[in-house]
Amino acid sequence: MSIIVNNLSKTYSDQKAVDSISFEVKKGEILGFLGPNGAGKSTTMKMLTCYIPPTSGNATVCGFDITQQSLDVRQKIGYLPENNPLYYDMYVKEFLEFALKVNGQKSMVNSNQAIKNAIDLVGLEVEQHKKIGQLSKGYKQRVGLAQALIHDPEILILDEPTSGLDPNQLADIRHLIKELGKEKTILFSTHIMQEVEAVCDNVVIINKGKIVANDKTSNLQTRLAGEVLIEVEFENMVSETELNKIENIHAIEKISETNFILHGKESTQLRKNIFAFAVSKNNALLTLKQETKSLEDIFQQLTN
Repeated sequence: MSIIVNNLSKTYSDQKAVDSISFEVKKGEILGFLGPNGAGKSTTMKMLTCYIPPTSGNATVCGFDITQQSLDVRQKIGYLPENNPLYYDMYVKEFLEFALKVNGQKSMVNSNQAIKNAIDLVGLEVEQHKKIGQLSKGYKQRVGLAQALIHDPEILILDEPTSGLDPNQLADIRHLIKELGKEKTILFSTHIMQEVEAVCDNVVIINKGKIVANDKTSNLQTRLAGEVLIEVEFENMVSETELNKIENIHAIEKISETNFILHGKESTQLRKNIFAFAVSKNNALLTLKQETKSLEDIFQQLTN
């Protein structure tokens, strides 16, 4: 395992920001770390990057303990914090050279190649000769990504890496994360559910400092959906009173006199019951379609 978290907690006075959480990230895996604001995502990432110490519990990164071997941990990771601290008076290439020196790179020959590679990877070619303060928010975010990548770390820990990017930039950075995930272990937080579905192998959802879900994205949708939503449209008008007589239905959303969304369980049997109802009423079914709960629906279900 690249990252192993075991009963990790962080307490500020009487508030538990992170409450005894445990999860693992395998080598070469992209893990989406989700949660509402204040859930404990950034605090967890700060502990894993040795920026703040845990109150209790432990974690290892590439086999190194975050409290006992913090320098070893820092050499293995690339970190993009949520607030993306940058030196606005520095030029892009100057800042990346500085980031390399901080990470122990002394050879200018190697530095120049590493800087070029990072700039090419994140798409900073056009802006590389500007001061960071002159860049748009999206390009500043790319500079933050470049500094996280500059020393070719084994693990990337990215806190809201696509914040401030336009739709085209979003697509580029998602593709980049997916490509980097073929060789590196990536833990990143986001509020964009489509991003998780497009990029992540697995997902951890945290709420009020506790993990409420930890699974593959596809499994999570199947396991937590629970309720089946089926859209139906009849040829002729039908009343809600009549529909309530269909077995396995526990709620009805009326769209029109002939169109409804039926809530129930046991998808196959429910669809059979709806079809039998339509036949018994001699009322043709024009639509019988099961709706799939999105990851966003599940996120809201788990964190409300």
